[in-house]
Amino acid sequence: MSTITEKKKDGKVVAFKFTTYVGKDDQGKQKYKTTTWKPPNGLSVAKARKLAEAEAYRWEQEIKGNQPEHGEFATPVPGEAPEEPEIVPEEETFRHFAEQVWLPLKVIAGGLRPSTVAMYGFMMRVALPQLGDKRLRDITSIDIMRYLQYLRDEYHAPDGRTLSEKSIKHHYDILRIIFNYAEKQEFIEKNPIKKVDAPRTVKRPVDALTQDQARIFFSAIRECKPEYRCMMLLMATTGIRRGECLGLQWQDFNFDENTLHISRNVTYTKQSGILVAEPKTPCSIRTIPIMEGVKHELLLLKRSAIQRHPNQIIKNMYLFEGLESPYQPRDPNTATRKITHFMRRIGLQGISPHDLRHTCATLLLENGADIKSVQEILGHADASTTLNFYVKADLRQMKVATQRYAEAFDLQ
Repeated sequence: MSTITEKKKDGKVVAFKFTTYVGKDDQGKQKYKTTTWKPPNGLSVAKARKLAEAEAYRWEQEIKGNQPEHGEFATPVPGEAPEEPEIVPEEETFRHFAEQVWLPLKVIAGGLRPSTVAMYGFMMRVALPQLGDKRLRDITSIDIMRYLQYLRDEYHAPDGRTLSEKSIKHHYDILRIIFNYAEKQEFIEKNPIKKVDAPRTVKRPVDALTQDQARIFFSAIRECKPEYRCMMLLMATTGIRRGECLGLQWQDFNFDENTLHISRNVTYTKQSGILVAEPKTPCSIRTIPIMEGVKHELLLLKRSAIQRHPNQIIKNMYLFEGLESPYQPRDPNTATRKITHFMRRIGLQGISPHDLRHTCATLLLENGADIKSVQEILGHADASTTLNFYVKADLRQMKVATQRYAEAFDLQ
């Protein structure tokens, strides 16, 4: 996947530079191709970045002689309006409306992330065999309820698992978005989703390592390869997301201040490959502290990178390099597989990279951190998210609180 670099003038983004790996020359040196793309005038920075991702993908496929797979939701060429579909509302099927109206005009042209488009595409492949051939105007609330029941009782994911209530709620939400858009565009007079209650979801406690499990984990990672040791240390001690961790470059660290700056997020979709973009939300762009022991491991990793890549600019390299170049990030799925395998090997089954983020938040709070600090470290927009996810009272904590209350007013 191409690396995308913003070019700025007077603090404003005026162009994007794309760089992609194209193989090795006769002497075995890596070869790259680059190009510069200027976004159309009048776009917001966020929209320009989205279009840059699409253009970079199109350019890379063009120079490598590839074409998107048939049946995949194609990304439009930046600056070109989606082809207007032939619309006959009275005869419109759910399939045609979803694929030819809602998806190109609302989803793709709306500048959503490629990972979001891919998720919508997957869910539509489940819904279309059940609802696709029905006329949009004829679909009733009963049809939708039967579809949700089908998801609960009959449908199995590609890996054989049944869907959780949370996943079923996601399918419901997609239908709600589609039918609300159809109603707004006057394809339907009555919106059937309004008569269907949203599936109830049970809030599950987050999966996080306990104090004892954390001791096992921190002891075991000493035997890991340096790169995966640093990767897991960063997730478990700073609470950064998997994609944020893989988006780190050496220039993001201030080792004098013992801080790191989060400004990138790495994702993967089948259609677009590895993508580098801004983090999940504006609040996710943040500067957070790193521990002295973690700093020591990072400096050892940096020294190794300098030795492997002499006479190259280290600051723009990714900590966790891609297979083709140190200037490209690693595939997030590869990182997940490695970490999950490691957790199973040390007896901590079911712990994922994201659970290390939960672990960081939980251990910070259990060791006296205040809610606001944990909120800022995790990049939550609202402290209520931190409270709802991570703050839980146990009997021991309640006894301590009660004892302190008694001591304050001499009620012992």
